[in-house]
Amino acid sequence: MTLWLIFALMTGAAVFVVLGSLARSRPAVAGAVGADEAVYRDQLEEIARDRARGLIDDREAEGARVEVARRLIAASERGGGAAERTSTSRRRIAAVVALVAVPAIALGAYARLGKPDLPDLPLASRQGEKPDMQNLGDLALRVEKALAANPNDGRGWSVVGPLYMRLGRPNEAATAFSNAIRILGSTPEREADLGEALYAGADGVVTEQARAAFERSVAGETPSPKGAFYLARAAEQDGDVAGAVARLKPLLTKAPEDAPYLDALKGEFQRIAQVPALPPPSPEQASAMKTPNERMAFVKTMVDRLSDRLAQEGGGDVGEWLRLVNARAALGDMDKARDALTAARQKFAADPRATTRLEALALGLGLEGGGA
Repeated sequence: MTLWLIFALMTGAAVFVVLGSLARSRPAVAGAVGADEAVYRDQLEEIARDRARGLIDDREAEGARVEVARRLIAASERGGGAAERTSTSRRRIAAVVALVAVPAIALGAYARLGKPDLPDLPLASRQGEKPDMQNLGDLALRVEKALAANPNDGRGWSVVGPLYMRLGRPNEAATAFSNAIRILGSTPEREADLGEALYAGADGVVTEQARAAFERSVAGETPSPKGAFYLARAAEQDGDVAGAVARLKPLLTKAPEDAPYLDALKGEFQRIAQVPALPPPSPEQASAMKTPNERMAFVKTMVDRLSDRLAQEGGGDVGEWLRLVNARAALGDMDKARDALTAARQKFAADPRATTRLEALALGLGLEGGGA
């Protein structure tokens, strides 16, 4: 009984707070909402600056922008509601509902449906959840409605562009990024986003329009890592593997140790190197290996045999040498990996394409360059 009395007192206090609010006008609400919108727009700019400096990666930046966009839209909707003025009669009706109906309905509903023994759902666990495609689609629709009313809202276009990309709508994303650049001005990040959308809309081909956007993204004092990535792809598509490596190498050399794009950059070098995989064991060999140690011993034996054969015969193609270097590094024997790399470079010194692949692998494995 004491617990219910406490609940009743708390409900009564809340009702009188509501009544007091209804009795007063709220001319300052719109100003507060405007301040909220300004804060959220500043947060969007800060996210863009952090992404350009490499402090956060693309996934983190996109997630942060989606969340801030959600808050910005909510603030805008509150602003529209704040402009409306209720009549005196409506306030009186609301007061009666707050005083009588709300407590009665709440108590009845809780008596029927309440489950006080259920565990709570902490905020920390909910913040880690990723928005599903339906939520992203709904958010995109809300931004589109806002842009229909204000098509020169550059922030709105910069927010909806990444949403379109996540929803698999690259052509609409390209339009959004183009509008953001037109209204807000060109930045390395916006140009790289535009180029990426054009690249995706062309089914993975760097078109001339996309190439121009990527070139603009790397032309300033703070070049976009994303732009350099895609320009390397463009060079590779043109058959210029050496040009692709040359595009990425300065990025690796200048990257800080904690750069969020460093692993992706090294992976790109290894992809360019096109290292053949080690041949899989036969079914009989696989069945004979029962433990991880046995499997590791099998791999080491296979790599040692490959090394001995290449050393004795003095032959082997570039693919086999790339495989040997990569396997030594994967086994953690970086000294032997460097020795194999040196031998391979001497053997293929007259083959520019082979030496380029060897260089790409060395950079990707950290045998030289940044991270060596």
